Amino acid sequence: MEDNVSQPHFPNALSNRSTFQIAVDVAPLLVINLAALFGNVLLCIAFFKNNNLRSVTNIFVLTLAVCDISMSITSMPLSESALIAGEWIFGEFLCHFQGFLTLFLAFLSLQMMAMTAVNRYYRVLKPDLYKKVFTTGYTSLMIIAASLLSLGILSSVTFGQHGNLFIFHPGKTICVNVYRSMLTAQVYTIVSSALFVLLPAAVIVWCYVKVFTGIRKHFRRLATRKMSRASLNSLNPAEIVVTRTLFAIVLAFFLCWIPCIVIDLMDIMRNKWFDRRMYLAYTYFAYISSAVNPFIYGVMNRSFRVEFLKLLRCRLKN
Repeated sequence: MEDNVSQPHFPNALSNRSTFQIAVDVAPLLVINLAALFGNVLLCIAFFKNNNLRSVTNIFVLTLAVCDISMSITSMPLSESALIAGEWIFGEFLCHFQGFLTLFLAFLSLQMMAMTAVNRYYRVLKPDLYKKVFTTGYTSLMIIAASLLSLGILSSVTFGQHGNLFIFHPGKTICVNVYRSMLTAQVYTIVSSALFVLLPAAVIVWCYVKVFTGIRKHFRRLATRKMSRASLNSLNPAEIVVTRTLFAIVLAFFLCWIPCIVIDLMDIMRNKWFDRRMYLAYTYFAYISSAVNPFIYGVMNRSFRVEFLKLLRCRLKN
């Protein structure tokens, strides 16, 4: 999720484009931006209007939506403007701001997904402990702690190394980290990947393997009617739907970001640049990850779908 290219300058991939080509480049990003903003705002409104949606699990969902809204009102418009102008026109400070915020929001989203996976693990497999661990207060503290920890660690590894800076990448149309030494790039890659990608990914995989194994055993017992009342209460159909929906969110996130990670790694290994369309696809995939969640909730979760339709009907009447 980060760019570790050691070269301090990128080729001008935005020069010599026709007006039609500019429109073709910008149009998908505008659609993604509007979908991310509208969908996640709708999700937040649904959360606050419907008491049934104000569960502890959905606090993590709300936090993810806030991350995606932040991406849609900060990083995406800056990328769109750069695509239209053909260069970065906002100065060094905003370049650092966009580059850092994009990394922070992507990493924080992954931390939230890891916490949600742990939440599902306790809810499905340890329902008695769940009520003690995942109270509204404790959950809020977990989110605040994860945000501050991510902010602190990312700040130290990003700005704490001499020669580490953000510059505009015309292909990706975002500001990315570059380094004056390969050692700095390698240290940054190891630290950030271990803390922000590999560790939460391992937690997510482990939790969902355990959860879906537990669900499968639940259905086997149900088929033979060897279920205790406590087991029936802990694994009701609504909780299974929520678990599957949240797993789909994680899957969509990784499907969007894996191409980006592959392109970053290939940049390092090849030591030469891809065609600009490859980098533009990188940007589309990265930003799509902020737009897909509301659609997944709408398709897979009936409670959110009903509330979305109510809000849309109300809006159309007005």
